[in-house]
Amino acid sequence: MLRRLFLVISLGLIVSGCVTASNTLSPGQVFSFRLEAVTVGFAPGARLWWGDGERAYALSKGLPVHEAEIAAGTEEGRAYVRNAIASKLRDALRRDLDGQLVGSRPVRIEVSVQDLEIASTIQRIVVGGNYRLLADVNLVDAKSGAVLQAFPAQTAIVGAGGGLLGVLVDKALLDEPLDRVVQAYAHQYRNWLLHK
Repeated sequence: MLRRLFLVISLGLIVSGCVTASNTLSPGQVFSFRLEAVTVGFAPGARLWWGDGERAYALSKGLPVHEAEIAAGTEEGRAYVRNAIASKLRDALRRDLDGQLVGSRPVRIEVSVQDLEIASTIQRIVVGGNYRLLADVNLVDAKSGAVLQAFPAQTAIVGAGGGLLGVLVDKALLDEPLDRVVQAYAHQYRNWLLHK
């Protein structure tokens, strides 16, 4: 019963975002597109706050966890964290759109991440928090390079379990925080693009 209640509450918090751009493409235009590629980059000065990624990098180098933040601040550490984020976001967008954009006109989706915040376990226990991803998305004609539709500052926010019990239940029942926020971002973009 507790599990069911928590899932219902979580689903209510899972996906919220700010849709500020209007999709001016008609459904007919959208369904004429064939997804050729998804690229993910980072805006200059992008702010990335993902402690699990920093710790994963430190562990990959055989460093103790308490040195994770310093290690991840190196050029190699930043590249490791960015590559992990880019890979997960690219895969989530491909999963959501590969079967949807199957027309004849090749297009690319180009994402530029501006901000990612994954609230730490300690923060969620003490004061609460959530997971947030902010990025610009351009749908681009693969042949000409022309931007067909822009979605600047698309934001996805996923609620996180707060307090000790919330964190424990969150970790036991739900996907990893980064996976959850990139999935929410991809679903939101898909629904916006396909007029759902």
